[in-house]
Amino acid sequence: MIVMAAQTLKKIVQNKAYRIVLLQLAGVVILAFLALLMRGLTSGLSVLLGGLAYGLPNLVFVWRVFRYVGASQTTQFVAAFFIGEMLKLAFSAVLFIVIVKYLPVSLLSVLIGFAGAIVSFWVVCFCMFSR
Repeated sequence: MIVMAAQTLKKIVQNKAYRIVLLQLAGVVILAFLALLMRGLTSGLSVLLGGLAYGLPNLVFVWRVFRYVGASQTTQFVAAFFIGEMLKLAFSAVLFIVIVKYLPVSLLSVLIGFAGAIVSFWVVCFCMFSR
């Protein structure tokens, strides 16, 4: 009975974490679409790539960290969270540099997409947890 409750809790927490990231990515797509309409294809693609430079590492972070849920896995969760956050930031930085250096993008639009992904993450979290 306890194992089944723990598995149910794990699924609930994982689903909520994935939902946050997917809503964050939806916000990035909406922002990219608006940039596409207002500034053209290069700007829209740049915003999308900038947002993905933060959103994709966040998705990997959720996948790796939220495997550990429950009181018996607290130590593993904290360790995975710390390492995952460091790797997420490093992966985001590498993606950002690769996008700006090797792709024909607008730097300002990439920055807007990157910042938009960060802001949309916090907006989604605020909306989901303020209920």
